[in-house]
Amino acid sequence: MKKTGLSKVLKLGALGVLVLIVLVFTFLYMSKTELNGETNQGKGMESAAPKEMLMGNQGVEEETEHEGMKMEEEKGIETPQSPEGFTGVQITPEKQQLIGVKTDEAATRKLIRDIRTVGIIEADETKIARVSIKFSGWIKDMFVDYVGKYVKRGEPLFTVYSPELVSTEEEYLLALKAQDSFGKSSFPEISSSAKSLLEATRRRLLLWDIPESEIQRIEKTGKPLKYLTLYSPISGYVTKREAFPEKMIVPNDVVFEIVDLSTVWLLADIYEYELPLVKEGQEATITLSYYPEEVFHGKVTYVYPTLETKTRTVKARFEFGNEDIKLKPGMYANVELKVPLGESLSVSEDSVIDTGEKQIVFVAMGDGYFEPREVKVGRKAEGYYEVLDGVREGEKVVRSATFLVDSESRLKAALESFGMPGHEGTEPVSEAPKADPKEVNISFSTDGEFPNVGDNTFKITVTDMNGDPIKDAKVDILLHMPGMPSMGMPAMNIPAIGKPVKDGLYVAEVNIPMGGQWHVRVTVTRPGKPSVSSVFEINAS
Repeated sequence: MKKTGLSKVLKLGALGVLVLIVLVFTFLYMSKTELNGETNQGKGMESAAPKEMLMGNQGVEEETEHEGMKMEEEKGIETPQSPEGFTGVQITPEKQQLIGVKTDEAATRKLIRDIRTVGIIEADETKIARVSIKFSGWIKDMFVDYVGKYVKRGEPLFTVYSPELVSTEEEYLLALKAQDSFGKSSFPEISSSAKSLLEATRRRLLLWDIPESEIQRIEKTGKPLKYLTLYSPISGYVTKREAFPEKMIVPNDVVFEIVDLSTVWLLADIYEYELPLVKEGQEATITLSYYPEEVFHGKVTYVYPTLETKTRTVKARFEFGNEDIKLKPGMYANVELKVPLGESLSVSEDSVIDTGEKQIVFVAMGDGYFEPREVKVGRKAEGYYEVLDGVREGEKVVRSATFLVDSESRLKAALESFGMPGHEGTEPVSEAPKADPKEVNISFSTDGEFPNVGDNTFKITVTDMNGDPIKDAKVDILLHMPGMPSMGMPAMNIPAIGKPVKDGLYVAEVNIPMGGQWHVRVTVTRPGKPSVSSVFEINAS
């Protein structure tokens, strides 16, 4: 019984070992097949990426293409055929889904131009009151003793004593008595003179801004007022105070300044090319960092008639209600104007690729084919470009089309690295004389986490093998994007020179004209020594 059990165990063990050996050989065979497939692609066979993404590329040798087609036929894969005369890009449905290709129709839309600028809030100049007197005197009592206090219209501010005013009031009382005595005289000259004297004295008090109520009080009491009280002419906030007890004031001295902030102005700069779109009466909105969740509504009240030559801007004035006094003079605000432009054929803004010489969109032709097409664009609206020529209404164009340029440039760079001929329009970066790379260390970065289309700051740090900074080097920079003949786009080379800053740091200002993958070659040359180069890759967006 023991021998029978042992023999069963041995048989099961042998069977398990046999199964394990079969699995191992199967795995090795599959790995070898995959490796051979990758190697064949690297040797110049038509790879999946060119077949899927770049059609009409005539640089690959015919023999290699036939081999790739034969291999696909053997595997049972149907090779898609390009439409006759088509030179563009093809992306399989699977790849489209993977990279998120989205299309949008060229359609007639109501276009709205969004004008954005920054302005500063100021007090409404028509609601500023300045309190002064027209005679000399001394301040006696103070009722408002600090800046920022809110006062209502008619609220007392201070009292003033003026010998000049008291003397005029006494003259007025004498004129009143003379009028009572001689006003009914039988001699017309005497009655007329008494009346004229009274009127002249009363007029002088009115010209000094003595209120009618104060004059009536003088007439009623028959005594001059020793102290005159001055009142606030408007409701608002005290923004200036030059009044102090026993201080002498003279005519035209501004003693108080009071501002009504129930409405405020906002002054903003409008660029010269945007002026035709800005009109008085247009609605506007502003937002402030102080109130991130709140939007304030106002309107354009005035466009100034002069232009600032240095900035090529014109000031525009906006008016906003401010009952709760949230908007305070001196605050900065983000201004937004939405200007209707009417209806026009348009495509989404991110569909248009600007090469610097022309604008291109990718039109979806069906079955995964995308045709690059030059367009003539007009006005730029909120998220859209007006299209004057190049596409028809109803045609579908690719949104975020820069990814196609990026994919194309990656593919070109890959083909160049394998030394494959036939890529006209691609200008390779020239090789610099090489030195031992260990002698020089080159590091590269941009001023910001990712480079953007437009102005960028390139930072290059150069050190020797010991990590000490190299300060006497000449740093040449070449920004390169391979050409894309199928899209009618030539190669782009942008040279720049790194300027020494300190401790081996060199800085260059570079303008990147379009998004996509760029190669950055940094060449460092030291006196009497061969040059050293390093190549970096960046993706601009």
